[in-house]
Amino acid sequence: MKRPPEPVHVKFLRILVAIGVVVVGSAIAAKSVAAERGDNDQAKINRPNSDRPNSDRPNSDRPNSDRPNIVYLLADDLGWRDVGFHQGAPRTPHLDRLAANGAVLNAFYAQPFSSQTRAAMLTGRYPMRYGLQTLSITSTSDYGLPTEERTFAQALKDSGYRTAFVGSWLLGHTSKEFWPTRRGFDSFYGTLAGLAEPVLQQQTKADWYRDERPIRESGYITDLLATEAITIIEKHTSASPLLLVAAFDTPAKYWGAPKSLIDSYNDVGDDARRSYLAAVTALDAAIGRIVGALEKRGMLDNTLILFHSDNGGAVPMRYATGDNDIRSPVSDNDVFRQGKGSLYEGGVRVVALAHWPARIKPGTIITQPIHVTDIYSMLLTVGNASLDQRKKLDGVNALPIIADKRLTTRKDKEILLNVEDFHGAIRAGEWKLIVHSALPNKVELFQVANDPGEANNVANDYPERVDAMMQRLNGYAYDMAPAKFLGKPGADNQPAFWRENRPAR
Repeated sequence: MKRPPEPVHVKFLRILVAIGVVVVGSAIAAKSVAAERGDNDQAKINRPNSDRPNSDRPNSDRPNSDRPNIVYLLADDLGWRDVGFHQGAPRTPHLDRLAANGAVLNAFYAQPFSSQTRAAMLTGRYPMRYGLQTLSITSTSDYGLPTEERTFAQALKDSGYRTAFVGSWLLGHTSKEFWPTRRGFDSFYGTLAGLAEPVLQQQTKADWYRDERPIRESGYITDLLATEAITIIEKHTSASPLLLVAAFDTPAKYWGAPKSLIDSYNDVGDDARRSYLAAVTALDAAIGRIVGALEKRGMLDNTLILFHSDNGGAVPMRYATGDNDIRSPVSDNDVFRQGKGSLYEGGVRVVALAHWPARIKPGTIITQPIHVTDIYSMLLTVGNASLDQRKKLDGVNALPIIADKRLTTRKDKEILLNVEDFHGAIRAGEWKLIVHSALPNKVELFQVANDPGEANNVANDYPERVDAMMQRLNGYAYDMAPAKFLGKPGADNQPAFWRENRPAR
């Protein structure tokens, strides 16, 4: 009798089982950074010039006047519909102005968690390449973005940019080698581990730094970050272009919003939702101040401004993840299913815009999918920085898509939304496959172009398409590094394997 074909979800589970990732004990996790990096000295030798103290930076052959300043603005857990230009409830006049005079990116994909998105945008590579594909780097984590991964800050600094990061880093805090000032940024102001409360108190010690020095300050963090960004812009000289990244903790930490803004939403009955809306408006006001500083300095016309959320709006989850979990639903992801942490559209399809008067036409609407990894190539291209590097990029240059409305150069229009030991998702053109490999397992196929709410699973209707996309997802699964969140495989000879332990080669 002919053996029936193996179900696709069983095939995916069997593939991941063969990978043999480990969950290890807390004693192993405490040593994981040191244990996993036997090539630490060699990595330092190979590190870009911008990562070495007091290095001389090479000058780009391209005149500084031809290269744009870059201001990268990141929101935290912002809902898809929670901006005015998506007809949302919050008042966001400054973001609306940027959107109207630039490009709205209606199919922009981030990663499902904060650290993952930051890693993907900085490296142009999927987090599964270097072990950051599971959850976020939390305050108790002892690992960070691997130092052998090149960041766009390092590349742009090497090409002559002055670089600054203000806000929530979330890419490693236990060792200085992970800190922003060691990853290509000339200066840093903000929180390393995301532990700072939304309102700082001078008398209270907090996770708050200037460069590599802990400091004490008072004030609402959203306003402090805007003030710092404005100071950087005001002090900047035309001798070199500017890269400024501002990663806000709003509206995720909505409980710190100013009372005056909260009171301005008195028509909203729910206290948490009212505070959230106020936090979004506070974020918008901070961005308005930054844009105003660019205008005042005459820098706006030749400044590329990027804005997006680090993941979808947060929704209450059954179990805590340790990454700004909430108890009440406050964000609005519109028709998109679920939210932060999910591979459904509500978790990874985020609010985004691009503004560059010298290059992007006002009123531009982009419906073509773009992934956060595409920003790396885009920034290096406009900054005339070298794209030559040892590690292969996953993203492509998004500027022709945004400025010229060209088709993506991604093969088969394929975007890996994420893959880890428990689930994975991939989009190819109008189709999206989600595989839940952990029990209870499930395979879902959605035609997201016509079903953005992912209400109709058509996996049984298109078995050949499921098989083809499953092969691609399995290919990524074979290539993925062990998730650092789960520990270091085999450390201290403790047999903590929870999957099949393959023979060593």
